[in-house]
Amino acid sequence: MHKSRIPNEVFVKLPDASLPEFNGNIDNWSNFKAQFDSLITNNSTLNETQKLFYLRSVLKGDAKLVETQEDTFNSLMKVLIDRYENKRLIVSNRILNILNIEKIHLESARDLRNLVDTINKSLRGLKLLELEANEFVHQILINVVIQKIDKETRKQYEMSLSTNELPNWDKFIEFLRKRSQVLENTNGTHQQTRVKIN
Repeated sequence: MHKSRIPNEVFVKLPDASLPEFNGNIDNWSNFKAQFDSLITNNSTLNETQKLFYLRSVLKGDAKLVETQEDTFNSLMKVLIDRYENKRLIVSNRILNILNIEKIHLESARDLRNLVDTINKSLRGLKLLELEANEFVHQILINVVIQKIDKETRKQYEMSLSTNELPNWDKFIEFLRKRSQVLENTNGTHQQTRVKIN
């Protein structure tokens, strides 16, 4: 028997990452561009022809119809940036996504999760445009979101505050996450009880 040497580094093959697709929806542009740049644009092992091939392969819908005078990666990317990197429109859409969240009338784990996910997606999109939320923005967001949540959740939140100090944004979002989890757990218990009774 021969002693085999175990290498210090073990390489594990990860599954191939699928490339992000872009269908021309301006709300998805920032996320798409950040991911595509990370995987393809900044990949030094790919030449310009390969990058152009990958870029064309992920464009769908209206974005697939975009044409350039030159058939190069840089020219196509420039036209896409000129068309879809409309920061004013993107910021406006992100803010409206938060303001237009439907009011939750009854306690619902799913609705609370959707509310938190919509807010996080919008804030992440703004962050990609290098717009950071400050304390003033957080206080506005808290007051907007409080108007959207159901009466019982709002009551529970008010009861969780121990002082008259301004509420903290991260703690507020964490409260909503925990609240949706509690609702999910209690609804699951009720369903199981009904099944047993039947």
